[in-house]
This record gives sequence, structure tokens and C-alpha cells, in this order.
Amino acid sequence: MSEHLKRALEKQSRELAGPSPVEQHIILLKLSELMDNAPDLSYKPNAGASPQRQWIAEIGALISKAGSSRKISFERSKSILGQYWNFSIEQIQGLALDVIEEIKLELELSGRADVGSAYAPGEIYRFFADLKSIVSGAQTEIFLIDPYFDGEAFNNYLAEVGSDIKARVFANKHTQEVKTYIDKHQAQYNSNIEVKKSKKLHDRLIIIDRADCWITGGSVNHAGNKSPAYLIPVGSEIAKDKLEIYEDIWDASQEIA
Repeated sequence: MSEHLKRALEKQSRELAGPSPVEQHIILLKLSELMDNAPDLSYKPNAGASPQRQWIAEIGALISKAGSSRKISFERSKSILGQYWNFSIEQIQGLALDVIEEIKLELELSGRADVGSAYAPGEIYRFFADLKSIVSGAQTEIFLIDPYFDGEAFNNYLAEVGSDIKARVFANKHTQEVKTYIDKHQAQYNSNIEVKKSKKLHDRLIIIDRADCWITGGSVNHAGNKSPAYLIPVGSEIAKDKLEIYEDIWDASQEIA
């Protein structure tokens, strides 16, 4: 079996299994934000781009991530927007609220109701599994910011990144070591991974697809090993601000030779 086919099958398997608890936190956070900040939906906008149509598209993307059955219901409601705007909007809002409540219940039943996840000393594998699920959920891009990211962390979290995903590592202390791993990975898998170095890194972040952002407590290298750690999703506006800040620092930094 080719490596490309193997990755495709693994991705399909993850999608069928549904979102992990850490991914559910992002869906819950974003759905709640959209419901709280919805544009005026009392009238049908003119053809073309509008805040209402953008809102519907974003709601639909999140509902689809939550599960295939809800996606079908959303597409059915969306298909009659042109004829029955108010009825369809009510259906879509109801679907979003149902997904919010379902995710809350699932997280509560799994003991993960608190926003984000905390890891006691020794919970190395649980942190590893959760962070791996965040990284493997990327559709287009991974931007990992961690001053102490090293070769072992690369093996743990980025070794399975396919050539269809752009990955960027922003580190400081172990960048030459990480570069060695990246060069070997690219030689074998034709991957699209970059590493840069900067002393201006103050956060430890994982930004997925330029939209979903997680803050980690402590370096991902040894999180959960001897000290507590955490993974906390941040809201859309904060995520946007963080991305802009670190894009500027990235652009001003040199690639590792």
C-alpha cells in the first residue's frame, strides 16, 4: 500500500469516527460564537456575498465537522433557502443549537466538559493523543510555535504529515536538530515543511488551517511528563490576532540552512 493511500485511509477513518474531545471544544466554541454574533437573519439578502450567507457557510462547515447525519440535515435546509428563507433559517439555527447541546453532553459524559484539557503530571500519553488529534485534523496547514520544539517532538507530532499539508515550525533552541529531521522527511515523502528560528517567541501555540488555535502550557516536548500541562482553545478573534502577530515575526525571520 502506498504511503499516500495509507494516509488517505487514515484520514477517512478519523472522519468516520467523528471529532475527538479536543476537536469538539473548537466546534463548540466557534458555534457558540456564531450563534451569539449572528447577523440580521430576518430577511433574505440579495444575491451574492453577504454577512448572512457567510454566516450560513460557517455554520454549515462546523455542523459538518460534528457528524455526517447533521450535515445531511443542514444541506436539506440550505437547499430551500431561496424559496423558504425564514423557515430554512429556523431549521439551521435549530440544528446548530442541537449540535451545541449534543457536544456539551458528550463532553460531560466523557469527563471533558471543562473548556480545554488539563493534564496531571504523568499523563503523557493523554496529552500526546489529544495534541496528535489536533494536528492530524488539519486540512491545509499546521503552524506550530514552540521555542523548545525538538526532533523528538517532530517525530511525535509531524512525522505523519502528508505532502498535501503545509507545516511550519517556529522554534528557537533546537532548530538545527529539527531541520535535520525535516530534510530527511522531505527526501522520503516530498513533504512541505519549513522551520524558522526566533528569540521573539513568547507563546506556545498550535494553529490549524489558519483558523483553529490552541495554547499549550509548557513545551510540547515533555508536556505531562513531570509537571501539569494544558491545551486550551482560543476564540476566533484572539486566534486571528495571534496568527497576525506570528506571521509578521515569521516573515522577518530567516529559514534554517
